[in-house]
Formats: sequence, C-alpha cells, structure tokens
Amino acid sequence: MSGRDPEERERNAPASRVPTAGAAATGSSPTAESSSEPPRGGIIRGFAQIGAGTLVSRVSGFAREVVTAAFFGAGTSMDIFVAAFTIPNLLCRTLGETAVESAFMPLFKGIHAQGEHRRAWRLATNALAALAIVLVIVVLIGIAAAPLLVRIVAHGFTGEVADATIRMTRLMFPFGLLIGLAALMGAILLAFRRYRVYSLAPILLNVGIIVSVLTLSGRLDYVSLGVGVLVGGLLQFLVQVPFAARLARRDGERLFRAPSGFRDADLARVSGLTGPVVLAAGIQRVGVVVDRTIASFLVPGSISSLYYSFRLVHLPYAILALAAGRAVAPVLAEHHALGRHAEFRSALLSGIRMNLVSLVPVVLLSVWYARPIVGIIYQRGAFDETDLAMTASAFALYAVGLVGMGGVFLFIRAFASRLNTKTPVKVSLVAFALSVVLKLLLVRTPLAHAGLALATSLAATVHAIILFVILNRTAPEGAALRSRDLLPTAGKVALASAALLAAVWAVDGWAGIRLADVTFGNRIARIALGAGAGGAAYVFASLALGLSEVRRLLGRRGRGGTRPRV
Repeated sequence: MSGRDPEERERNAPASRVPTAGAAATGSSPTAESSSEPPRGGIIRGFAQIGAGTLVSRVSGFAREVVTAAFFGAGTSMDIFVAAFTIPNLLCRTLGETAVESAFMPLFKGIHAQGEHRRAWRLATNALAALAIVLVIVVLIGIAAAPLLVRIVAHGFTGEVADATIRMTRLMFPFGLLIGLAALMGAILLAFRRYRVYSLAPILLNVGIIVSVLTLSGRLDYVSLGVGVLVGGLLQFLVQVPFAARLARRDGERLFRAPSGFRDADLARVSGLTGPVVLAAGIQRVGVVVDRTIASFLVPGSISSLYYSFRLVHLPYAILALAAGRAVAPVLAEHHALGRHAEFRSALLSGIRMNLVSLVPVVLLSVWYARPIVGIIYQRGAFDETDLAMTASAFALYAVGLVGMGGVFLFIRAFASRLNTKTPVKVSLVAFALSVVLKLLLVRTPLAHAGLALATSLAATVHAIILFVILNRTAPEGAALRSRDLLPTAGKVALASAALLAAVWAVDGWAGIRLADVTFGNRIARIALGAGAGGAAYVFASLALGLSEVRRLLGRRGRGGTRPRV
C-alpha cells in the first residue's frame, strides 16, 4: 500500500479516469463532476463536519430527553409513548432514511459523477414522487392496523394502557411520511457532500418535541409528545428543501417538477435495490421490537430504561460511527461508478480506521463511567434511583457493541455503493437469529433487561465480522483489504487504550474516594478528571504511536512539514 494519503491520491487522480459516457447527451464535459461540485475536502474533513453537526443535533436530542424525563420519568406515560412510536419510526425510517441512503443515493451519485446530470435529477424527481406514494399507503395501513401492531410491540400492555398506546400510534404514524421525504432531501445533500445541513436538520425534530412538551403537556399530558413528533418531522423536511433545490438549479435542472413516469429504468433499478435494503434494515431494527416485547413482561420501567440507555449510547454512535460511514459512502459510490478500485479500497480502509480510533476509547469510558453519565443526563424530576440503576446497567452493555454497530453501518454502505443490497440481507438474517437466541438466554440471568442490551452488542459484533469477511472475499481485484492494512492500526489503538485505562484508573482511584457519586457536581467533577486524563493519555499515546487519523483530526503537521489537507 502506498504511503500517500487516500484523500491525496483521490485529489490527484487523473481526469482521464472519468468516463465520458452520457456527457454528450447532457452537454457536460468529462470533468463535469469536478467543475459542478467544488471540492469539499477528504474523508477526514467529512467525518469532522458530520461529527460536529451531529454532535449539535444529538445534544439537542438529549435536551429533549432531559425534558421528557423530567416531565414523565420512566413510568407508564413514557412506556406508552416509546411503544407507540416504535412501529411508525421503525417502518417509515426503514422505507425512508435507510432505503434512500443505501439504494437511491449510490445510484444517484454514480450517475451524476459520470456527468449525466439531467438523468440524475430525473431520477431524484421520480424517486420523490414514488416515495411519497408508498409512504402515504404505509401510513394509512399503519393507522388501520394500529391495534394489531400494538399487540405485537407491547403484548404485555392491557386495558387503558393498551388503548392509549393505540391512540398514540395512530397519531404519530404520519411522521413516517414526513421523515421519509426529509430523508430523500438529506440523501441528495449527502451525495454532494453538503454535510453540515444534512447533519444539522434533525435538530428541528427535537425542537418540535421540546416546544410541544413545554407548551402543551399541561393540557395534553403525554399526547404532547406525539404532537411534537409531527411538527418536528415537518420542519426537518422543509429546512432541507431549499438546499437540495439549489443543487438542482446549479445543474440547470429542477427538483420539483412533474415526474417523467414510474417506468423509468433508473427508478426501477432503485426499486430493485430497495427491496433487500428494506428487508435487511427491518430485520436489524426488529431487534428493538423484540427487546420491547420481552421487556414488557419485566418490571415496570424496563422498556423506558432500555429506551433511555439506547438513546444515550446512540450519541457517540451517531457522532462517530455514523459520521465515518456517511463521510465514506458518497466517496465509495463515486469510486465504484468510475471503476477506481484502489481508491475504493483506500476509502473503505479510512472508514474502518476512523471507527477503531474513535470508538474504542468511547467504549472504555462509557463502561467505566456508566452510572455517573446516566445520572448527569437523566436524574432529575421523576427519574429516581431505581431508574438510574436500570438505565446505567443497560447503557454499559449497549456501549460494548459500539465498534460492531459502527462496522455494520459502514459495511452495509460499502455493499450498497457496489449496488449489491442482497448480501447484507442474508447476513442480517443470521445476525437476527443469533440476537434472538442470546436475548432469550440472557434475559433469564440476573442481568434481566440489561441482558437484552448485551445480546444486542454481541450480535452486532458478529454481524460486522461476517459482513467484512464477505465484502473482502467478493471485492474486485485491487479492492480487497489485507491483514497488514488493519493490524498495525488495531495494535496501536490497543496500546493507546491501555494508556487510557491506566490514566483513568490512577485518577479515578483518587477522585472516586473524594467525590461521592451522589450529586450532579461531584459526578461532573469525577468524569472531567478521570475521562479528561484518560482522553489526554489516549491522544498523546496515539500521536507517539503514529496514528495518522488522530494527528490529522488535530490538524497536526505531516511528515513533510506542511499541514495535511483534510
């Protein structure tokens, strides 16, 4: 493997590699892509931009959770909301967000990269119309089938609790249409690497819920949560529309126009890719339904504790794992479309390294400080000590699977960039079966509801390993990764992690004695001292060991004495 940066090789790739097919039809030159899409930096820069935007978005999400926890605790009201939101969120995010990112975006990006701009935007218009029709049908079916869906998701609910959950499910089902259309706008922005708007748009969903709870909860109680979901979903769609429309106008096209017909060959290709994507994502997310179904038979608050803990672990997952996968995804799609297998391999390797370097220390710190972290975020108002203990145990065991979860996301995007969506669904079936078996076994142990979290983490890790092995074995010549590509990074991350643990153990041993884990201020101080020392040790060790991802994220100078372009 060359010692040059993957991003540097990508920037310096000769223009003659770009195929000219379709250029004459569109009036584009062979380098139309580079002229119409100004450079936005490499994968590291994309990772940083998505991560920063997602951080702001997720902080607003935790503000939402703080507000809902203070108003409704982890009791029956939140159980109703969480259970009612499960199916609308599961079905419609799968049909919307996951499908458009894995089926629509790679093909749209590949067509546009080849200079066929008119064809690409025709696909976008047709996809928007088709997605809207499909989601309207799904919403109507979901509203009608709400009683059956609630029995599946929360079979342990009876009487008024079950009736209230059915009403909430019907209220929130239109969210699926709104979030699906928002996802398509986001996929267009992602294809053009407009990372900031893409990652900041979800803030508006959280704003809608917070404002609704603060202003309407006195009159509507927990129903205010459902109203906020609908308002926030609408805002998330509307805020992205002007940016996507501007990209179309830059190419001399319009985003909103009469669709050219649903017999379009490219739309048919997206539809063919979508089926396996939806099935794979549905299988993966049904694990959440299984968790909540099993938890509905456990002690009260089990569903809410799993929900709060998964939301908490989703913060580093979204900021780091999803940022790595989404920064790499459009690059992988472009390289595949243009037949640049070596660059595809380098981009995928960069995504894997970013996952390892960023997620391993987060796993260690999350497990070590699970209880004070949960206490800082959630313990106020109706959220009591029992809620704290249940949520902290689940959070720690969800965190164990962060690296595996990040790997699954990245590798599914890699398969999608090759326009192969069938293999991931087969692997998802195996992982789902393993997950169910582990959940049924571990929930019977003293871990109880936390056993469901551990089972999810173990299954995700196995899922990622299987995907990686198959992805590598089926790679075109020049695109396969070798062990020597990954082992040095893994070894350096392990050594840097050892330095982190040593620092945390030394500092926390002192701070833990002096700072009782019972007040907000003491918890903040304990984490700031221990995690701060551990994080500093990890960074210094990484720099000493030559982990380039850490150096470049910090903006350090490269070997040649110049600041690396990221």
